[in-house]
Amino acid sequence: MKSFVILILIFLFSFSAFAQKPAKKKSSAAPKVVVNVGNEKEEFEKAVAVADASERIAALQKFIENFPASAEKIRAQELIVSARAAIGDEKLRLSDTASGVEFFKLAVKDAPQPMSDKMSALILNFPTNLFWRGQRTEALEIARIIEAKADGNAKQLLGLATFYLGTENAAEAKRIAEKALALDANLPSAYQMLGLGFRLNFQLDESANAYQKALELDTNSIVSRRSLAEMKRATGKADEAAALYREILAKDSADGLAQTGLILSLFGAEKRIEAEAEMSKALQTNPNNLVLLVGAAYWYAAHNEGAKAVELAQKAVEIEPRYTWAHIALARGFLQQKRPLDAERTLLAARQYGNFPTLDYEIASARLQAGFFREAVEILKPNFTISGENVKTNLGGRVTKESTNFTELLALERRASIFEPTAADDAENADKLKALLDFNQKLDSANDAEISLAADEFVKGDDKMRLYRGLFAANLLLQSKKSLPKAMELIQSTVGKADAALEIPNASAAVLADELYESRTVSMSRNQFVIVPNVPRRTLSAILRGRIEEIIGWTFYQQNNPTKASVHLRRAVSVLPDKSAWWRSSMWRLGASLQADGKEKDALDSYIKSYPTDAPDGGKYLIIESLYKKLNGNTEELETKIGVKPASAIFASTETEIVKTPETIAQNTEPANQPTAPKAEIIEPKPESTPTPEIKPEPTLQISPTPVVEATPEATLEVAPTPELFPTPTPETPLQPEIKPEVIIEKPPTDAPLAAIRVLPNPETNPKEITEIKEPETAATKIPSPEKPKPLFEPIIIMIPKSEPLKTINPKITKDADENETKPIDESVGTGLMRPRVIDENPPCSLIVSQENVSLFNGGGSLGVLVGFEKSGDFEEIKAVSSSPKDVEVVFEPEIGALSGRAFFVIKSITEKVGEYKIFFEASCGKKEITVKVR
Repeated sequence: MKSFVILILIFLFSFSAFAQKPAKKKSSAAPKVVVNVGNEKEEFEKAVAVADASERIAALQKFIENFPASAEKIRAQELIVSARAAIGDEKLRLSDTASGVEFFKLAVKDAPQPMSDKMSALILNFPTNLFWRGQRTEALEIARIIEAKADGNAKQLLGLATFYLGTENAAEAKRIAEKALALDANLPSAYQMLGLGFRLNFQLDESANAYQKALELDTNSIVSRRSLAEMKRATGKADEAAALYREILAKDSADGLAQTGLILSLFGAEKRIEAEAEMSKALQTNPNNLVLLVGAAYWYAAHNEGAKAVELAQKAVEIEPRYTWAHIALARGFLQQKRPLDAERTLLAARQYGNFPTLDYEIASARLQAGFFREAVEILKPNFTISGENVKTNLGGRVTKESTNFTELLALERRASIFEPTAADDAENADKLKALLDFNQKLDSANDAEISLAADEFVKGDDKMRLYRGLFAANLLLQSKKSLPKAMELIQSTVGKADAALEIPNASAAVLADELYESRTVSMSRNQFVIVPNVPRRTLSAILRGRIEEIIGWTFYQQNNPTKASVHLRRAVSVLPDKSAWWRSSMWRLGASLQADGKEKDALDSYIKSYPTDAPDGGKYLIIESLYKKLNGNTEELETKIGVKPASAIFASTETEIVKTPETIAQNTEPANQPTAPKAEIIEPKPESTPTPEIKPEPTLQISPTPVVEATPEATLEVAPTPELFPTPTPETPLQPEIKPEVIIEKPPTDAPLAAIRVLPNPETNPKEITEIKEPETAATKIPSPEKPKPLFEPIIIMIPKSEPLKTINPKITKDADENETKPIDESVGTGLMRPRVIDENPPCSLIVSQENVSLFNGGGSLGVLVGFEKSGDFEEIKAVSSSPKDVEVVFEPEIGALSGRAFFVIKSITEKVGEYKIFFEASCGKKEITVKVR
């Protein structure tokens, strides 16, 4: 990885003493060849002047053959190596990889031995060049050839060790350093290299010992003294570190790195007053001191001072958004302030710059605090496992370590990176994440007794998140059909505790976690982020109580007690918001319970009520059709009740025989066992417990998959106050929408890995080339549908124009890119991620759109676009017309304009017809059109 390129540059000067003159060869006893000196010089110059690299190689080889004793022989050999390297590089550029690699190998083999330092410096570029072009095996092979050429020369071997450090191969770097020390035991630079190798391998005490030895051999080495001080800080010896930094400053008071290290050592020694005084002076001199800002921010987070951590970390992120530890410090500050969603967003943005276990753990911590338990364990599983009583991972993706808890396990990554010995984590958080991971692992392989114990370990506690953990664990047991008595025990323990559970700061996220899972997962896969809406407390209470009743009822159902199941499922239906995803889930499961209880007419009524006519489901349709035909003898009026039979249901019915007995239907009501086709749209994030009673098809059944929509998904939340009385509100009372829908905000891609150890540039510098990352504009939507009741999550998709990466900024103020002045942000529209509107009194006559090409799926696919003026204007005057209104409609949503400053239109395919259409936008000062492809 490239994270050590800067590190190598920092330490290059420590190898300045590497240069040495080539040893003079003693004259041999062989007879001398008499050569015309004039001819020799002329032939050498002619060979060097040949323009073509291949021809130059041949000319130089001929020169060596003709003048074997020439003083220019070494120079000629070096020129041959250089020419071969040039040819190899050109071959690689032209994608002729095999030939390019062979030229590099031949170049190294042609190098004279012993090599001059100049030649050594040249060929050491070869493995690095190949490694970062993806030819890693070949790079290591050439490195071994170079090692053989440099054998016996300690300083040249250390040059090779820098290649291994740059590729984060700590074991090889240490081996080469030790090989150099075997040649010269008093070489300070070899101990410096050894110290770097130990640090990269998370062996911090050994690294400190190596730097101590280097300093003893060269007491004037600033590099050795500073590196030793860093390891002292990392191992918790802050006072010793401070003394070393003071020694550096005594010789050079302007040494910024030493001054920064001293301040952070004072923090580490709990000398806060002195540290803050020195930090204030240092930041006045250099406000862009990245190392100081990040180190201090993390220290404040580790000492439960979230506001101060956020203040400093935000500055660090603005200075250098590529530094992952700045994001981690900021996220920890947010967690101290009980803002886990802001913490998660910050950490997800950081993943484009880094990918190592600590970062995954930090994301899991934010999700745990928010109540996104399923997502928390999903990000832990790739890098962590529970082995007996220990947690195991590969630190930095390379070094296998294990410990009894996450905090101790990951301490090495933090200490090797920012030299901070104290974690901002807490034992309770670490224990809960360990219990969550253990519970998830045991579900796959352990017996019911072990699973029950693991569930208890995760759920235990008297905090206000206990209810959500119990709900999650019970639901997971129910879905896996394991330890059902424990599932019943856990869910019944939550009864009567809903109101207390809603007192947490992020109640909406915790309550809606399952329902938001699908939309969040899809959005994050597209580098976007779903903002959780602020749902009224009474609505959350209704959802929470209803879900508890539903899970109790469905557990009774799985225990073959449909009578009791029906009682609890009726309670769930009476409490949950009418026509919401939860209501439909409970209503469908009520139908399954009634059918299993022999009450087929009531079951059919429940099935029909729960069937989503606006989102036809082939499997559910078959179940309803089968029962309807059994009770009525035909299906003549079924379409008038639930709509036309979906294509997937028609296909299924022609391929497999419908089993109509209640017993068979009751046995096949668990959706987890059904083959499902990919959804074409994000219609609504459904709870994990949402049942889909379907006829289980024969193995030959193949459901035709529906392509996944390419537009940006957004789940629009429409909720309302529940009736005054719980748990038996008046079912007839309609629920009115009361809150703003959620928003999807675009964030940067996350495909760039980074090592756990990021070595920073000099904090004294403020590189002008770092471009400020500005906020993407956001939008929200609410689409009215008066002809039918709204589900709680409306199938609306919004595409945010892909412009600039996301950065976290101060939620109170921001800089406007055009006016360059500080403006307040309207806190009612977001959390510091909205760009303020810019008003121009002289609007131009041109329209702009968020995208000029739109792709939809036929029969309901929809997508939102933003249309506005180049600078300013009244967006409400913009009109839109479809080239084929009967096939593709365009609807203006005025409420979105209030948030975005532009007109928001929803484009939707309303028929099964495919093709290319146009949408025309027009205002008094201009026109614009976009192309819509319906597939």
